[in-house]
Amino acid sequence: MYETLNELGVSDLDQIERYTLRQEGDEDILKIYFKRKKGELFPHSMKFRHGRSKKMVQVDSGTHKYKEVSEISPTMLKLTQELDQLVHHEENVADFKKRILSDIDHLEKVMKRKLDQLRNDIETLE
Repeated sequence: MYETLNELGVSDLDQIERYTLRQEGDEDILKIYFKRKKGELFPHSMKFRHGRSKKMVQVDSGTHKYKEVSEISPTMLKLTQELDQLVHHEENVADFKKRILSDIDHLEKVMKRKLDQLRNDIETLE
């Protein structure tokens, strides 16, 4: 059971709290969050990147025009199905808002650190 998660090295299945899946260019990024207490040495999350499957789809049968489209890979689909069995996605609106605001705060911190690093790099060039 949970073969795909085990193949990726995710063994703390009972500690999985939630997950997010987003698309970035031609990749799907799956992030699994674990229930952790402050000070624990184990990671709070694990991130996996997987390329999207590409296929040609006919967009106009009269002119026989085709377009390349991408879709989630079968592996990523299996992962999300396994995670759905482990995690309950019954978030209420307040919890969802709280999670989004937390993600925004985290993104702001990451962006600030990166901008500070770039500014420092510029200073070293002068």
